[in-house]
Amino acid sequence: MPRTAVNIVTYNSAATIGPCLDALLEQHADFAVTVIDNASTDDTVTIVRGYEPVTLHCNTENVGYAVAHNQGIAMTDSEFVLTLNPDVLLKPGFIAAMVTALESTPSAGMGAGLLLRVDNLTDETPTAIDGMGVYMRRNMRQGLCGDGWPVESAWKSSRQVFGADGAAAFYRRAMLKDIALDGNCFDPDFFIHKEDIDICFRAILCGWHGLYVPQARAHHVRHFRPGQRQRVMSDDLRRHAVRNRYYLMLKNLPAPLFWRYAPAIFAYDVLVAGYILLKERESLRAFAEVWQTREKMLAKRRQIQAARQIMLDDLHAWLSAGEPQQDNV
Repeated sequence: MPRTAVNIVTYNSAATIGPCLDALLEQHADFAVTVIDNASTDDTVTIVRGYEPVTLHCNTENVGYAVAHNQGIAMTDSEFVLTLNPDVLLKPGFIAAMVTALESTPSAGMGAGLLLRVDNLTDETPTAIDGMGVYMRRNMRQGLCGDGWPVESAWKSSRQVFGADGAAAFYRRAMLKDIALDGNCFDPDFFIHKEDIDICFRAILCGWHGLYVPQARAHHVRHFRPGQRQRVMSDDLRRHAVRNRYYLMLKNLPAPLFWRYAPAIFAYDVLVAGYILLKERESLRAFAEVWQTREKMLAKRRQIQAARQIMLDDLHAWLSAGEPQQDNV
């Protein structure tokens, strides 16, 4: 079995999957590639079949991002797993840099590279930093480290981060096994959106952390950005985004910290509710879905909190660090 399993979930990804695979297959590392297609109706499957080293698994329906990645993880038994979006183009040495970094940092359960934002995968000149890992705010809203910073402001050295953005997240399989619930690494109830943040949160609770690796670079076409919610996100995706915010808190946030952060959480929730009532009434269903599945989420919460290895003060330090800052050099 190759040392790294690269899993790509596709859904009508014909516009980008070719360049994504071209760049991936030029990596000099010990890896294998699996594409899990969620019933695409465009030419995605035809394009992937043209790449012989790639294993293709076709679902007969769209089972969601989380379930599809669980399928890919179960198909392999590698030391590392890279979940790669089809709109990401890896630069040379990405996988090798990640393997080296995680080898030298046993406490790191996942690696986050330097993602640079482009408008399409043929662009050679990024417009800005897309992300250098993820962080959490006290109001339980996730953010991308360095989002929108000038490219030259990227952190030059490795550092601990809350976790890795699922667009190109490099996971240690031992960590994925450690945080799995009922055999699932990604929570299938999330379907899509914030499922990678849920992974990060559970990893932190179990004593792991993310590691930013500046030598691992990639270009990313970021379709879902702040301020573009109405224009680029479907009704279903917006509903999942709202619902999964509450799933994330129900499962992962210890009660003492919930009450500590309650003013910030409630203040943001007032904004969420107002926005939904004024501009996105179709997302009201999200609240009903949270209520209907509360017992299921609370059962998961009991498992997660029982397995918690981190002290509350240490978790508070992760959640109260504030916006990431540029280096002063």
